[in-house]
Amino acid sequence: MLTEKKFLTEEELTTLKKIQSDTRTLISELGEIELIKLQIENRYDNAKQFLSNLSNQEKEFTDSILKKYGKANINPENGEITPMD
Repeated sequence: MLTEKKFLTEEELTTLKKIQSDTRTLISELGEIELIKLQIENRYDNAKQFLSNLSNQEKEFTDSILKKYGKANINPENGEITPMD
């Protein structure tokens, strides 16, 4: 007994192909978003490390200036030191 093959209508086939294409586009977009997210996380981690290093550098500098000059105000424009009483 032979059964007749059935096919989607042109409109249904077009809709199916569009859904498949849109799905591939979405998957690609999500992949790009995830890559950007990882790059941002990496930049954030680098910035946190930079902040930590900068904070340490600032503390070491402040400690050395305090040890050398005592409590003082320093003008960062010209380096003038004004002792604090």
